[in-house]
Amino acid sequence: MSLDPQQPSSDAPAPSYGEFAQPQAGNEPLARYADSLRHADEPPPSLASRLVGYVLALAVGAVYGAIGTVAHVSVVAPFGFTVPVGLVIAVTGVAALLLGFRLVFDDRLATLFAAVGVVGVIALFSFPSAGGTVLIGQNTLGIIWTLAPVLIGTIVTAWPKLPPRASRR
Repeated sequence: MSLDPQQPSSDAPAPSYGEFAQPQAGNEPLARYADSLRHADEPPPSLASRLVGYVLALAVGAVYGAIGTVAHVSVVAPFGFTVPVGLVIAVTGVAALLLGFRLVFDDRLATLFAAVGVVGVIALFSFPSAGGTVLIGQNTLGIIWTLAPVLIGTIVTAWPKLPPRASRR
């Protein structure tokens, strides 16, 4: 039974439990939505392209981990109050980087590789170098910079996949 006075009612029975309603003629929005969920025209990515993507995600994460490690100690002291702008920017950047990977790629593995790159470089720079220099000190900024990317990476990687949104045409 159709509620639209312009469309005649269909004599087809309602779908039973476990069946899906098929788009009817004249119901273009439902048909467009169903077509937007199907990606039959797009071939799945090959194993080689996925592996290259994972290596690039690891490299981008490592570069960002190195830049954030150097920048996290930057502070500004307006009016005698110390503001850790380097730490805020570095942690926000890690969150944006990992969230971007999670939203752009279909799988969690690229996000995981980027997180491993960030955390791996942070762990590497936590140890003293051959000359005895330590880039991440055992102070409040260093501890936050060491733990925050791990927590962000865990949350972003483990977050459930959101259902696809209908495309607006």
